[in-house]
Amino acid sequence: MQISKKEEALRRFAGNLELFRCPICQESFRRHEEGFRCLGGHHFDLARSGYLNLYMGSQSSIYDRSLFAARQQVFMRGVYDPLIAEAASLIQSQSAAHPVILDAGCGEGSFLARLQGRFSGPLIGVDISKDGIRLAAASYRSAMWCVGDLASLPLADSCTDVILNVLSPANYGEFQRVLKPGGMVIKVVPGPAYLQEIRERLQGSEDYSNDEVLSLLEERLEIVQQKSLYYRVPVDQGLWKALVEMTPLTQHRRVEGLPPKTLTVDLLVVKGMLDFSR
Repeated sequence: MQISKKEEALRRFAGNLELFRCPICQESFRRHEEGFRCLGGHHFDLARSGYLNLYMGSQSSIYDRSLFAARQQVFMRGVYDPLIAEAASLIQSQSAAHPVILDAGCGEGSFLARLQGRFSGPLIGVDISKDGIRLAAASYRSAMWCVGDLASLPLADSCTDVILNVLSPANYGEFQRVLKPGGMVIKVVPGPAYLQEIRERLQGSEDYSNDEVLSLLEERLEIVQQKSLYYRVPVDQGLWKALVEMTPLTQHRRVEGLPPKTLTVDLLVVKGMLDFSR
């Protein structure tokens, strides 16, 4: 008999509870009925679709479900396949046989889900947006999906081998806390030409610079390897619509002009180690 999505997720979380901690008191969890109770007595039920809400703040994300649904379509069209292949190659270079992989700022989970089957260790996706995590849990059974804050990750100390931080804000202090010594951070930063066809068609668009992000990255990470990914993908009307809807660049701004024939993907992929002496 096929088990429900919620029961499958309950079993997955229950088998990996040592990776998580209570966002209120930082105590560890035990399974309790339809969810989990920490040693401090705080109880969290699993949602019907199979995600765990471990975020204590109010939802104020500017990203709504339509943005995440559009992002999912873009991944399904293969726009980020070269990036996924590069990240997988970097993870495979790790010595851990069954790496615990965290996608910090996972959105709707499309990136992390595409690593399923390549690695046998647990996959954890955390994002502050409930809309994003709901869509991830509804679409992909491959990971443990959590609503959580990157500034206070609901994860145990030194529990992850790899942290993915893909086109998302970072919190290097928390990354250092949850990463095992010898683990790696894979940080993906947009390059100057990233989605330039969209920016060129935006009212009041400005040139993009990643200098500030790179400066902080170099300050907080020991960079082991970096690689630029620069390629163009063909665009049709359907893909263009999804691309425009998926990026925060177009929030409350109008895109003018005809769709381009190709779109530029310009990314910097950085493999870094954290300095645990700090």
